[in-house]
Amino acid sequence: MSVAPDFANLSMGIVGAGAMGRGIAQIAALAGVSVLLFDTREGASQEACDFVAGMIKRLAEKGKLSAEAAAAACGRVSSAESLNDLAACGIVIEAIIEDLAVKCALFQSREEVVAA
Repeated sequence: MSVAPDFANLSMGIVGAGAMGRGIAQIAALAGVSVLLFDTREGASQEACDFVAGMIKRLAEKGKLSAEAAAAACGRVSSAESLNDLAACGIVIEAIIEDLAVKCALFQSREEVVAA
């Protein structure tokens, strides 16, 4: 897959919608990357999307970003209901709890879903 310098054709999956996942999602969306957030806790992905949108809107309110750019960035962040939803993502980032067994299980299940 080739990626344009503006990242317009890149989609990123993020597994883990806590502080780290939210931060990655915000930076990626501001850079022009489409972001799909997934978390095993029910509702966490949508909560993270709402949080990221709020942070981006605050940047616009402070004059750090135009309202149009903020709206575009917010539109690039969405939640996934299952790990399978990340299958089409060009890159998937792990941002889950620091537990080796849990991370290994995630990588194993993710390998069954995402492309090479």
